[in-house]
Amino acid sequence: MKTENTTATKIKARKNQDVFWDFRIYIILAITCALYIPSLKNYFVNWDDMMYVMNNEMINEFSISNFFKMFSSFFMGNYHPLTIMSFAFDHALFNLNATGYHLHNLLLHLVNTLLVYTFCYHLLKKKNTVALVAALLFGIHPMHVESVAWISERKDLLYTAYFFLSLIFYLKHKEEPGRRMYYVLSIVFFLFSLLSKAQAVTLSLVLPLIDYFFYNEVSRKSIKEKIPFFLFSLFFGILAILAQKSSNSINSVSVTVVQSVFYAQYSLWVYIVKFFFPFFQSALYEYPVSATGTTPFFIFMSPLIIILITLFILTTRKKWKIGTFCILFFILTILPVLQFLPVGEALVAERYTYIPYVGLSIMVAELFFLLRKKTISPSMRSAYLYLGFFLLALSGFLAYDRTKVWKDSESLWSDVIKKNPASVTAYVNRSFIFFENKDYDKTIQDCNDGLNVDPNYFKLYANKAAAYKSKHEYDSAIVNYTKAIAKNPMYYISYLNRGAVYTDDLKNYSLGIADFKVFLNVKPDDPGCNYNMAVAYYQSKKYDSAMIHCMNSLRIKPDDARSNFLAAKLGELQGDFQKAFSFGSKAKQLGFDVRETDLKTWEQKAGNFTGTLKKPR
Repeated sequence: MKTENTTATKIKARKNQDVFWDFRIYIILAITCALYIPSLKNYFVNWDDMMYVMNNEMINEFSISNFFKMFSSFFMGNYHPLTIMSFAFDHALFNLNATGYHLHNLLLHLVNTLLVYTFCYHLLKKKNTVALVAALLFGIHPMHVESVAWISERKDLLYTAYFFLSLIFYLKHKEEPGRRMYYVLSIVFFLFSLLSKAQAVTLSLVLPLIDYFFYNEVSRKSIKEKIPFFLFSLFFGILAILAQKSSNSINSVSVTVVQSVFYAQYSLWVYIVKFFFPFFQSALYEYPVSATGTTPFFIFMSPLIIILITLFILTTRKKWKIGTFCILFFILTILPVLQFLPVGEALVAERYTYIPYVGLSIMVAELFFLLRKKTISPSMRSAYLYLGFFLLALSGFLAYDRTKVWKDSESLWSDVIKKNPASVTAYVNRSFIFFENKDYDKTIQDCNDGLNVDPNYFKLYANKAAAYKSKHEYDSAIVNYTKAIAKNPMYYISYLNRGAVYTDDLKNYSLGIADFKVFLNVKPDDPGCNYNMAVAYYQSKKYDSAMIHCMNSLRIKPDDARSNFLAAKLGELQGDFQKAFSFGSKAKQLGFDVRETDLKTWEQKAGNFTGTLKKPR
């Protein structure tokens, strides 16, 4: 009797054992942290980081107006207010110190690794070792480096945290149906996940899978409780499409509907292969094309993957249900980014695997222990174990090495060019970094190399022109800006930049004014172009026109010191000394070098002219 009571006590204790009592998960977290430590030395990269962090006015301060903007507007073709809010939090703490942002990303990845373990632990009915291996695969998989080491991919980390919190509370709800709060928390965290990234819509597809494969439940009640999840998914799915349309990201590569179907299935091949063989990774996987510029033949062979997956499901759905669940979890969570609706210029992106690979990780962990258990020979069991350790160590090494590729923009784009010398986007982005570093010869060389791949790519001509301008080779700059305009007349920034060369460097004000007019027809509220136009008219002695554009510039940007000073000079030339003194004083307050003698002269003449001297507020 005593033995039975002791056994019962042990069983009860094991059932009530908290998931976090297993010390091995903390070893896994420590290993994961060590592999990603190099990311803390990384900088921002010129691939979205400039927009999300460095030049994002919404994150400069916590304010009601910025809070409203985050929740009421699209940002770079996405709706993810919680992601923008997290950057505002970082900015408040670290300003523009990249280490703080990388630390935030790393901490979120560690939290996600713990959440994946917790999810697997509950999903697999307390099969702790399998849950640990799945979490380790998630934490150290090289394909996940992009989501962690790239600051702009904060959205992956955030939506994943809320995604798995939602799933964990859903599983708790299934374990204890009487505790309604678990169900409510699952919905709340799902909403937070959607507010971090729209890819979270797939959670509503995962829930029926869990019901069917782990609880054998397909009932009216189970369907009814999914309604809030599906409604949120529908709403945020439509919102995501509208957001992408707002940035003209949908089908920017101009593929046909038929092509997109084949490309989508090809990308599925790539994702599966990269899980098992994560070699030759790249930040940019562009659409493959043949030497003639057409769709390669192997793309049309891609439907074979659907046949193989179907056979796998039919074979395992009764004998190995967990395998079927895992492959369906992978497919459903990666489905929205398979480019059936082409978005952006990349066919495959490593960041899209962050959640979907959890399904494959569980499957591999289950399969490993299943095969090892069925192996009778002790030597074979040891061989399985050593092989597992070797593959995990290899994965960790690749992740550690990959983290350092994201050190800075030059390192990142050099790696892309190394993997794909035909990537025009990589040449554009690296040439921009060379330009920022004042290495103008390398800028021109990269532009030439890119133009050898695609002689029609207008941005390369524009970057090349900027380098020639900085080298004071103005005629060459004009030639390349003109080519950029010829290749893409809608790239209006080239008109602005060419106009600046005409006016600032070649003193050809009529041609400069003509270019500025083209730009202002599209962007009439651009303060910089209005100022440039005002200067050009000023130099052409057309003071009334100059004042009109100067006032436009100040209307849009009242605290621009140079515009205030120009307005003062124009006021003097027009005999309006009150205006000259007012704008001159403000320019002085804003830090512009205004001579005291000029201010006194304008003040005296303003007093004599108006009879009453009014000093600026």
